Amino acid sequence: MTVTPRVILLSCVSLLFAASALAQTTTQPAVHRWVDWQSATLDARYRFIANSDGQTTTDQIQHRQTLKVGFRIDEDGRYSVQSFVGTGNSFVGSWDPLGPGTGDATWDPNVRQLFFAARPVNGLELQAGGFGVVRGESTEITSFDYDGYMTGERVSIGRPRELFLDDITVTVGFLGDLATPNVFHRMDRLDDHNFTQVLAGKRVGSRVSASADWTSLEGISTLREAVRVGTKHWLPVDAIRLEGYQRVEGRRGAGFAVTVERALADRILLDGGYADIDRANGVLNGDRYSPGHRVFAEGRIAVLPSLTVTTFYGVAIDSDGPLANRHRLDVIASWNVLKAVRGGGLW
Repeated sequence: MTVTPRVILLSCVSLLFAASALAQTTTQPAVHRWVDWQSATLDARYRFIANSDGQTTTDQIQHRQTLKVGFRIDEDGRYSVQSFVGTGNSFVGSWDPLGPGTGDATWDPNVRQLFFAARPVNGLELQAGGFGVVRGESTEITSFDYDGYMTGERVSIGRPRELFLDDITVTVGFLGDLATPNVFHRMDRLDDHNFTQVLAGKRVGSRVSASADWTSLEGISTLREAVRVGTKHWLPVDAIRLEGYQRVEGRRGAGFAVTVERALADRILLDGGYADIDRANGVLNGDRYSPGHRVFAEGRIAVLPSLTVTTFYGVAIDSDGPLANRHRLDVIASWNVLKAVRGGGLW
């Protein structure tokens, strides 16, 4: 079957009506005993990218669908199977071309994450399977892309009274297969090991959150630190985030980012800042933030309770070499399907 924008739209609408019908025909207590529906979105995006030679490399409309659902094994939900389904065909890509502009229309939904989660006692969580990457207070600017995935095992401890730290997370496994988002094609990597991460997080009062981690990927160690400070009581911005990394093995290098946040009324959120990413950092951080010195800004407007419009613009202001992404503009419309369904009393 040829994938067209109309086919994609009809498929999305069909999925929505199927979910609504399921909620209406099954009593809520029975559904919620087994199913933990955590998120569902339908997104559309206009994306423009120009390289450092002034050439336009991307000028297109894209689409994305995501669904996050957990399946409870016991009534309290201490033992569950967690899943995340989404479009996109790579570690740093969760969007598919819709048709207008550069690129042919595609639809590439995949089960990107599927893992077993256990909370045998309060403050301890165990995970195994295909899951996302833990970042702490770091963002995808200096850490790993938000769309990223890996396979492995993870232990998280949240016992601040006994251990001082609010979060201690240790992850071991395999991070790779960057063009293989389907978790069923990556489960054989559970026997492989190229990734180890130890992350610690701490909150100080209600205004300060910090994290630090040591990550080894393919035998190369990187240190990361990040802190977010609430500042609205003494500065004209609501919060400031500082984050950085130092690659201490292999081709050594470092980078950092500074971001400020400001809310206007109840429906508008603005943030922006400056990022400096070294050229040897690789391609696993957010694809908006290529190597070089970059300024960026983003604004989000809640048009409706379940509909948000976001605009992002970033530009490299200095670099020691060619850049595939010197100018980038994203305009995104995001519909929170779960919020709409709940608002209609269907879940």
